[in-house]
Amino acid sequence: MSRYDRINEFREKNIPSGDVLSAADLNRNDIIVDVGAGSGYYSRLFSNYVDTVYSVEINPEAVELIRKNSMDKNNIKIINEDICSLDIKNFNKVFYSLVFHDIECKDYIFNFMIGNSKKPLKVILIEFKNNAPMGPPVNIRIEHDRLKKIFENHGFREENYIDLKYNYINTYIMK
Repeated sequence: MSRYDRINEFREKNIPSGDVLSAADLNRNDIIVDVGAGSGYYSRLFSNYVDTVYSVEINPEAVELIRKNSMDKNNIKIINEDICSLDIKNFNKVFYSLVFHDIECKDYIFNFMIGNSKKPLKVILIEFKNNAPMGPPVNIRIEHDRLKKIFENHGFREENYIDLKYNYINTYIMK
């Protein structure tokens, strides 16, 4: 079983796609950036509801999975680039599934999101709780209160919090 198969299995059991779609509140005019897209699961899901999905992934193996699994989706733009050098403009939503804690260039990311987006900007994140028996090392996980403080310090307002067994979904807005 590949890493992406294990992630898909975990997601199916623990992160209801309906909760993610509800949190994202997508519409046909949205342009969403899926950061750290992995196999492209959420990029494909979102593509059914939005104008454009930028599926951003640095891992070439994952990029091939996205290409293979998204051949029938003409509104997914695959970007094989490091998020810390990304230059996309005019998006209004950004999605991070289980990757925000790993991003080392968070200041760049906030400048990128704030400077290149249309407002209002909505950011949707899925992160691991500290009590989850799997996921990244506990010392790099970002609990809800800390994530909220990080986003508020950059001018965002918390919009929604969905509590799951091992994860949480959090949304932030900048007007």
